[in-house]
Formats: sequence, structure tokens, C-alpha cells
Amino acid sequence: MTQEKLAARIFDSVVRRYDRFLRFTTFGLIDRWQEILVENTPAGNFPVDIGTGTGEVVKKLLRRYPDSKPAGVDVAPNMLKKAMEKTRGSEAVFIQASAYNLPFKKNSVTSILMSLVFRHLDAEKAVEEFSSVLKEGGYIGILDISKPSKLLFSLIFFFANRIFRPLGQIIFSREEYDYFMESVLNSRSPEELEAFFRKKGFSMVYSSTHFLGMIVIAVFKKEAKD
Repeated sequence: MTQEKLAARIFDSVVRRYDRFLRFTTFGLIDRWQEILVENTPAGNFPVDIGTGTGEVVKKLLRRYPDSKPAGVDVAPNMLKKAMEKTRGSEAVFIQASAYNLPFKKNSVTSILMSLVFRHLDAEKAVEEFSSVLKEGGYIGILDISKPSKLLFSLIFFFANRIFRPLGQIIFSREEYDYFMESVLNSRSPEELEAFFRKKGFSMVYSSTHFLGMIVIAVFKKEAKD
């Protein structure tokens, strides 16, 4: 099963419980972290939330940037239905699509945001596609698990693998929970994120860490080509 098909199956199966599970595993802090992400990513008129899930980041974009017309993209159709319910009556649109094949014209998107998504992606393929659709001077904002010190990262892995696994496997299958654990191993430190995006023609304009360094929020600007 491809990673995207597995992701769609996982998230569609837990759509009713997903928001509660996420708030539980982040000790209720996810909403504030997403607010910081939105506050520090200049949206422009056409921001796109990749891996939008139940649409929480899109909701926050609409509140902070009421004149924008955000789009949420996800591979999971049931998640998108929930997101549409949450934002009914707004200018937001939701599209079932791959992060590697976005249905937007080149240089048309003003910003791209991702909440707990980037570590799940093939970074090379994803950023190549993001760069194609993103306008020059546009922004990519990322909220994700970080790699702090070796000790703290070991604690993250311990809690995720030992403490939360019994609860997780009530909601997810073993294969599905292992998908999340693998993604934790794919997380990057702020320094690793900055180095990666610099090579892709982006400069870091904002970075902060939270929860003892276990969460990173970073914003990158697409620089003009020489």
C-alpha cells in the first residue's frame, strides 16, 4: 500500500475522533501552536493548507485573514467532508489531491501551510511541487514534531511508542500506529529544516520551538531567482 493510500485510510477511519485524539496527545496545545503558525505565515489572498484534515488551520486562516480565500488539500475524503462542515458558508474550498500533484497553476498560490504534515511527506518531491505553484515571494509555514536534543527526542519516542501506543492501537491498527511512529523518526530539527529549504531557494523568516523543543514552527520565503 502506498503511503498516501495508507494515510487516506488511516485518517478517514478516525475522522470522528481525530480532533479529540490530537488535543489529548498535545495536552490541548495544538490550537495555540496552529494560531502561531497562522500568525507568522503571511497568507496573501490564496493560502493553501496541505494535509488539512478536519480544517482547523483553514478555520484559523479565515479568522485572521477574512479577505483571503483559503484552500484545504487532503488525500482523505472523509476528513475533507468534516472540514467543509466546519467552514460552511465561508469562502474556503476543499480539494482531494496529492501534495505531489497540486491542482493549481504555476505561481498562483500565495502561501502554503502544514500542521503535523511535513514529516509524512517525501520532502524533495513535495517542495518541488510547492515551489512550482507558489508565487515568488510566497511563504511556506510548517508546524511539526522537531528533533530536539538526543535525550528529549528519546523521551518523545518513548512516550509515543510506550505510553500512547495502547490508546493509539484502540483507535488505529498496529500498521497504522507504526505509520505514525515512522513519521516521528522522519522529523527534522529547526537547523535541518533551514538547511533543507535554503538549498531549495527559500530563506527562513521565522522559527520557534515549543514544548521543550519537541515542536517546531518555521516559516520560509521563496526567494527571487537570479
